[in-house]
Amino acid sequence: MATETDTLVKPDMVAVLERTHVSKDLHGFLLPTLEAVSNAMHGIEARFPDTARDDGKVEISIENINDPKRILISVTDNGVGLDDENYTWFKTPFSGHKLKQKGRGFGRFIAFKVFNRVLYSSRYDSFPKAAKRTFRFDIKRENELIFHDGEPDFKHLGLRVDYDEPLPEWSELVAALDRNDIADHIGSHFLPHFLYKWLPEITLRFDGGEPESITSHFKDVFVQSESGTFDCVIDGKTEAIEYSLTKVPRTRSFKNHCLLFAAGDRIVGHPRDLTNLLGQSAFSDENNQAYIVIAVVRSAAFETRLNDARTGINISPATIEEIVGQVGSVIQSTENEQIIKIKKAQSKELQAALQENPILRIGLKGRSISEYVAGKPNNWKAQDFVSNLAIERYRASRDLTKAITIAANNPEDYMSRIKEIVDKIDENNKEALAEYVVHRKKVIELIEAARKYGASGTHAPEDTIHDLVFRRFSDNVESDYFEHNLWLIDDALAFLPYISSDRAMHGKGRKKGDKIPDLAFFDESLVLGDNDGTTITIVEFKKPSRDDYRFGDIKHDPVMQVLKTLDDATAAGGIARTDGTHFAFSGVVRRFGYIIADIKPSLAKVLSLHDFKNDWNPSIYVRYRDNEQIFIQAMGYDTLIANAKKRNQAFFSVLFGE
Repeated sequence: MATETDTLVKPDMVAVLERTHVSKDLHGFLLPTLEAVSNAMHGIEARFPDTARDDGKVEISIENINDPKRILISVTDNGVGLDDENYTWFKTPFSGHKLKQKGRGFGRFIAFKVFNRVLYSSRYDSFPKAAKRTFRFDIKRENELIFHDGEPDFKHLGLRVDYDEPLPEWSELVAALDRNDIADHIGSHFLPHFLYKWLPEITLRFDGGEPESITSHFKDVFVQSESGTFDCVIDGKTEAIEYSLTKVPRTRSFKNHCLLFAAGDRIVGHPRDLTNLLGQSAFSDENNQAYIVIAVVRSAAFETRLNDARTGINISPATIEEIVGQVGSVIQSTENEQIIKIKKAQSKELQAALQENPILRIGLKGRSISEYVAGKPNNWKAQDFVSNLAIERYRASRDLTKAITIAANNPEDYMSRIKEIVDKIDENNKEALAEYVVHRKKVIELIEAARKYGASGTHAPEDTIHDLVFRRFSDNVESDYFEHNLWLIDDALAFLPYISSDRAMHGKGRKKGDKIPDLAFFDESLVLGDNDGTTITIVEFKKPSRDDYRFGDIKHDPVMQVLKTLDDATAAGGIARTDGTHFAFSGVVRRFGYIIADIKPSLAKVLSLHDFKNDWNPSIYVRYRDNEQIFIQAMGYDTLIANAKKRNQAFFSVLFGE
């Protein structure tokens, strides 16, 4: 009885190609050319097994480079050519022959993702004399190979493939092709060969011009500077990953540190940008010349996971990230001097940020700035550190919540308890969150007490209250954030670049007739200014319970006093700092004033005559004066304290979840 048999139908290569993705960029456009060069190298190695590096020749020719209708790319080699055996493999998609050569037998098909026309011509040895094959290859026809009688355009043994008529979607890219970019891309694609294999003489020429040697150009550029191996778990199995590093000058094509995956002795897929990992897109050498580090990784595990189109390796994103991380660690150790420079710059940035936000120091948890920065990503900027420290500060502060609450509820031994808590944090954080938050609560209590009559029927000494808000006869050159309590008025005021308290504009001792801008209380003012001189803020405090105000009298009208202080400050054009430098008020475009005083009947009348309104908030009177272009708010001590309590409670809520 005869055994019935059948045969497989050959793959539908058109359908296979439709499911194959090729990126619409230079790499995608050059992919057929790169595959042709790889195939040429196989033919050269077959003809010259021992001398392929010296005797092999591959010429890439590009005609009409920026004309989508006329561009022609040719790749010609001097290998064994398309002899009978190779022709058989050519007709066999996904051939086992190509697998032995670390190929897939799919490269010749990928050309149809880019070009409409593909022509092959070859001369090869055939007893008793050399033979030739010339045919057009078209997978859209039932008979894909259409033979021609013409002679190949070369006399030596070898193979030539011509690509022309790009598909319409490539027209825009073709019109913008750059010769240098093409050369760089071809060179970088075969980077593995420069680092640890061989290359024949590969030349590139445009429009019949003189050929330029890609091999000669890049052999002095792609020089291995470091190599080694590390282990990585891929699909549950520990695999050895080999890496090679090379340093190249920064150019338009090689513009940032990157990692390349190699399989089948070529680069597969797109580079992984290492800029974020290393902190900079390029480093600078001792001559201040920019260079980048290129890492190439290869593994036997990659070879078995290379997709058929050879456009990617089938490994998980998590595995890729692990490989990127390990390579990044290698580069950081080999480029230690560059990383030290980055960390110093980060530390300087963070130091400046902490000067603006000193409360964040608690997030350091006893570490120095350099120690903290050393453990953070190299690409972090000031805002990243501030965000992280805010979270660290919150976590650290939660552990102190109970102790702080107890201390706050025991006024008698408040100082000893708060110092005890602070001592447990760290010597570098004594002015951090624990002390600061409870301190604010106590300051509010002191202000409340100061505006009331004491046991003797009098208010607290004027100097005591003044120094509590901001030390007299000083400025913020010598008084830092934790030495004043301007947040009582407005948290934003505490961070203005320059603050002067009870000091003459000329910075010297008080002279007869001087109007002294004073911080707080008793008919004087505090002057605050932006660093660029575009804003002046004046704060005028009045004695609690005072009720002798008179409209238009400079000694009894706080609105007039604010305007007089503004005129004096503007006329002076600036103020001398305590360190001898000058702070200029040039180009003032914003002016604000605060009047803090108990809203007694006489003050309410003065404010009314100055046309102040309190429609939106009965506790706060406001007026914008067109002539002086200043916005003034007047509020009572009860409102000041109530608002400060609300802000401080919000502070507690955010930090402690209360």
